[in-house]
Amino acid sequence: MSWRTVIISQRSKLDLRMGCMVVRSEKTTHILISEIGVLIVDNTGCSFTSALLAELVKNKVKVIFSDEKHNPICETTPYVGSHNCTKTIRTQINWQEDWCQKIWTEIVIWKIKKQRDHLLSHGLPQADLLSEYLKNVELGDVTNREVHAAKVYFNALWGKDFSRERDCPINAALNYGYALLLSLFNKEIVAAGYLTQLGIWHDNQFNPYNLTSDLMEPYRPLVDRLAYRIQPRQFAAEEKQKMVSLLETKLLIEGQEQFLPAAVRIYVKSALNRIEQKPEAMLAMYSDIHV
Repeated sequence: MSWRTVIISQRSKLDLRMGCMVVRSEKTTHILISEIGVLIVDNTGCSFTSALLAELVKNKVKVIFSDEKHNPICETTPYVGSHNCTKTIRTQINWQEDWCQKIWTEIVIWKIKKQRDHLLSHGLPQADLLSEYLKNVELGDVTNREVHAAKVYFNALWGKDFSRERDCPINAALNYGYALLLSLFNKEIVAAGYLTQLGIWHDNQFNPYNLTSDLMEPYRPLVDRLAYRIQPRQFAAEEKQKMVSLLETKLLIEGQEQFLPAAVRIYVKSALNRIEQKPEAMLAMYSDIHV
């Protein structure tokens, strides 16, 4: 099973040889492709062979490319995620709206719980208000408890003047972490044969990741925890390396310790089964493991 997160930060030439990715820079390194889960290309001076890129896609390796400022700018997404993707997409198009609203309600409740737990871990009193919001979440979150909770939550962490719209190191760290999270979820959704464009709540015609945006919501507080721990005063290479450690987060899910990529795989599968109303399908909840 793929498990490694590989970061290419130096100018390199990458090619394929006998099932390995060969990285040639100051020294030559061979990495088994079957071991790679995520490849982050963090240097615009890197060059690929098409054979390598094709083999990475075939092995469902998520390749994330960064721009000249070291920010994630694009990722690989295969045309076909599973053998029965046409059937799966037809089913996805006909998802029942009332059932989708129910699933979205569960996701919102879980997200607010994780935000509240984060505030509680730092002894912040605003956690009590989030507990009140949890009691008032209605079907489909028609009263926007998620939005109200987010405002209270971010202001509790970074002050009343903080806004997610501001251009600042904290938001840069959050956006970087969310982009990494988005890629993990895209990988699993596509691998299961679904379209990331068709969501259960998000429905923006300009967003190619509506379903991803839905399912990843409860995992966003993991990024927030890391950004809060780092408290970046700038967001340069060192801070980005720290945010990449998000992929090494250990979680307890379905009674087992898993690294974040594996936990996302388990959760996405459970969420899609729940949306499909498969018998006894439940969202696979995670618990934090503090190490």
